Amino acid sequence: MIRFGTRIVAAFTRGDMGQRGTALWRSFAVGAAVFACAFAFGLIYSASFSVMGVRVQALEDFVFAEFKWLILLHQAKILAAYVAIGGTSGAAAGYCIHAWCAATNRRVPVSKAVVPVALYSTVFMLAFLIADIRNHPALYNEHFHARGAVLAGFQMLVTHGMPGLVIDALRLVVSAGFIPITIGVMVHLGGTLYGACARLPRRALLILAAGAALAVILWMVPFNRNDGPNLVIIAADSFRHDRVSAWGRRRGLTPNIDALVKEGTSLQDFHVQLPRTFPSWYSLLSGRYPAQHGIRHMFPTADQLAAARLDLPETLRKNGYVTSAVADYAGDIFSRMSCFDRVRAPSFNFTTLIRQRGLEIHFFLLPFIQNAPGRCLFPETRAFAQNSDPSFLVGDIKSEIDALAAGKRFFLTVFFSATHFPYASPHPYYKKYTDPAYRGEYRYLKINNPLSESMVTRDDRRQIEGLFDGACSAVDDAVGEVVDHLKRRGLYDDSIIVFTADHGENLYDHGLDLGHGEHFRGEYATHVPMIIKFHRGYAPMARAREYTGVVEQVDFAPTMLDVLGIKNAGSDAAGISYRGVIEGTVTHIPRTAYAETGIWFVAEGAQFFQRMRIRYPDVSVLCGLAEPDMDVVLKDEYLDLINIAKHRTVFDENHKLIYMPTRDGVRYELLRRGDTAFVNRASAEVAAFARLERVLRETVLRHENVAIVNGLFIPKRER
Repeated sequence: MIRFGTRIVAAFTRGDMGQRGTALWRSFAVGAAVFACAFAFGLIYSASFSVMGVRVQALEDFVFAEFKWLILLHQAKILAAYVAIGGTSGAAAGYCIHAWCAATNRRVPVSKAVVPVALYSTVFMLAFLIADIRNHPALYNEHFHARGAVLAGFQMLVTHGMPGLVIDALRLVVSAGFIPITIGVMVHLGGTLYGACARLPRRALLILAAGAALAVILWMVPFNRNDGPNLVIIAADSFRHDRVSAWGRRRGLTPNIDALVKEGTSLQDFHVQLPRTFPSWYSLLSGRYPAQHGIRHMFPTADQLAAARLDLPETLRKNGYVTSAVADYAGDIFSRMSCFDRVRAPSFNFTTLIRQRGLEIHFFLLPFIQNAPGRCLFPETRAFAQNSDPSFLVGDIKSEIDALAAGKRFFLTVFFSATHFPYASPHPYYKKYTDPAYRGEYRYLKINNPLSESMVTRDDRRQIEGLFDGACSAVDDAVGEVVDHLKRRGLYDDSIIVFTADHGENLYDHGLDLGHGEHFRGEYATHVPMIIKFHRGYAPMARAREYTGVVEQVDFAPTMLDVLGIKNAGSDAAGISYRGVIEGTVTHIPRTAYAETGIWFVAEGAQFFQRMRIRYPDVSVLCGLAEPDMDVVLKDEYLDLINIAKHRTVFDENHKLIYMPTRDGVRYELLRRGDTAFVNRASAEVAAFARLERVLRETVLRHENVAIVNGLFIPKRER
């Protein structure tokens, strides 16, 4: 066996680098071998099934038992990518040696070129790794910072110690090795093309030249057939109302969103009906409460989605609009909606999760697929929570706008995920508002471990808040790029542009812990921006610059259709039009808003809301896999329990009533809005309690098929 291996090595190293074919193929093999070793290292170093750093052994055993062929095929695809990239780097180094041999008329045996080529491929790989660790550190947190000691020190050196110019210069110098082979390929292709053209008749050449010139003109000159008015919703996941700096907080954080505030109308007391992404978007686009449209949690079935109507996009489509959605990470919901003609969003199911985990362990490969070709080859990269870089999405948005501009009018929904947990923003945003002296585990992102929330320190909380602010800044810059592109294409003035969020976020404010959708103390999870810049045909009529009365998310769809002069065929909408308020003909609309919680993903924890709820299993037990797409859906047997256990709230401009069912009965809290001490005034302000309790009861009974038993809202069994 040893003798056979020796013969193979001897045969491989035979030859001279002065021979181009020998140099390229031998060097390709050396570079491919280096990257194949990196592939093997990734498997050994990080092979486990975890999600954002959380590892569940039972889930891991299930995955490896039931999806082994999917895993093997995916790893083969990843290995092929390693080999292609590594082989190309090796060939580039080999071509440099070959060019030197040709220029100096010297001979270099292949055996003497193996080490330099391998060294170049290694340095090439490390240079790109270091650069991407600086640019997207959260993506590498598991492999370096989370392991502590020397590895954590290495990542901190790259992100906070090494000057950016040094990192960029290193990558540039290493990339220079591709210049000779690039020139060689271009010369070869140019000669081939010239030879082919020389054999063509003159008339054919003129036709080709004219076609090429026309293609250049079509590519460079924007042709719009768009008359508008268009509707563009730009939304950011978990973006809090108080992060819009035009409203007096976080000065300078959101200059591009502030510009929309100056030109548009702001609904200052705008609240969502269920602070989770999937249900929230259905309420926004339908004008209905969650119980009406039926999407009341993050894991609906295909039948539930098919039954849910989305009046805004469906009505616009019937009136000649092309409907489109572009999203990253948390916007996988759009790939499951049927109301959009065009969708550029990740699809998320259990197999996507497996592919995603199978790819993210290969941290040597990740730097080379942070681009459009890489995301095309590995679509699961679009669903990386640790790498929701808004700049990746901006390219998709611009090309989508270019495509939509060819039509008469369009409805475009854009959804950024950087502000969603784990707040993994790219360079330079992750260190823009954080303390460089921080040394805790949340250096680059908020680790997902609900059971350790009670151990989060004050410094940790400041760091997490800084990461969130950095993500808000990253989204704001992306919003600016989208708006600028609309202006360049001549679409800005003829478009309604909306900035909003699907929900807000608790960031440990006043003891409210972290997250959204779990409770209703405070308003950070439900209170979101609603900024509307109107098109030029309507802007002179929009006299109100700011409205401070309560507005519900379900009011958005009726308002937009009314402003556009389009009649909505639906008659069961819970929302109302605020057109009169916007035009100044109505000064105030008395409104009592309603909201409900989603699913609690974990079954226990030290958070205060865990002591004030009806308990049920965690999400790994609640949900199952639905064929054929392996979507993660809520099991039917838990549906009633989930709905019974929901916290609910109603509130007006002064008071909020929170309904919290427990095993020991219903608990109510009557709070004054703005009271950060959360003093329960149920017994002190009896009239307010009675009024809001009546509104809550009437709202639930009107929109749900329930009975009230011992104060609990119990779903009725359909016969």
